[in-house]
Amino acid sequence: MELDQKTQAYLASMANQQERLQAQVRALIGRYKQLQTEHQDSQIQLKQLRQALSKAAERIRYIEDIPGKRVPYFMQFSIPIPGPTAPAITLAGSRLSDVKPVSQDGPFVCTTYLSAFALKTYSIGPYGGEGDGRPSDSPAGSEVITPLTGRWRPVASTADPFQGAYIGAQTGPITLANAQAVQTFRPGAVDFTFEIADEGVDRMRQNQIAIPSRYLFSEFDRPLYLPVSDFFERGSSIRFSATLLREIGFAEVNWPALPNGFAEGTLSPPPDPTVVGGAGRAIVALGGTLIFTMLGYKILQAQSPAI
Repeated sequence: MELDQKTQAYLASMANQQERLQAQVRALIGRYKQLQTEHQDSQIQLKQLRQALSKAAERIRYIEDIPGKRVPYFMQFSIPIPGPTAPAITLAGSRLSDVKPVSQDGPFVCTTYLSAFALKTYSIGPYGGEGDGRPSDSPAGSEVITPLTGRWRPVASTADPFQGAYIGAQTGPITLANAQAVQTFRPGAVDFTFEIADEGVDRMRQNQIAIPSRYLFSEFDRPLYLPVSDFFERGSSIRFSATLLREIGFAEVNWPALPNGFAEGTLSPPPDPTVVGGAGRAIVALGGTLIFTMLGYKILQAQSPAI
């Protein structure tokens, strides 16, 4: 039986629609298979990553195992120590601190402690009159430039003899008067105890007894080498604290030129230093800048966290 034209057109339309549906289904099936493959690949990659992390965790047991480029690094701490403005003022017992962060470019590994003290001199203020004093001196506590300014001094007075020490007959000057006249103490040495803490993890680098500066330097500037490398993760904050054991004190300086407003009474220019008693002189308070250095290296481009 031959179909009419409308029926044939309808059947042809249905066949065309079925072909389009079949093509869409085939495309969906292909996409599903593709997603399934990608998912399986991701699972494999995640498994490999977990295995790699597990191996890395087992492998990074020492600082030397941390990947990254090593570069020398000086972690510097600076503590200003003002000079006393009067003999009755003392800095003994003062606890001064400085905090420095570890940058995000990599952890810091410390191997050695170093320290130095840069000496500064300060005016004790004007005193006396034009004929018998120094009425034109700078205000008390203001820094003045003298021959002692900027000199590096020890951070322990071990090598400096005691001032005017009399240790018995037939040793050194044999009279008490001569022994008392000996002034061998060199000014400007600073003695202190210090503490180091990693504030990021609240961990001290010593017990309740602070470390003496004597361990840092002797007469020959000997550093303190650590028994093992000390590790500080990126983002940590390192605190250095120093407790002064005594005041640095005062010193009399003699020099031909008197800057910063110093003047010998009404004499201007200052007296000729080649003439006996003619050198410019002044009593100054001693202070300076205490430098503490943690010497080691940075590990650049390390994984985060490193350990």
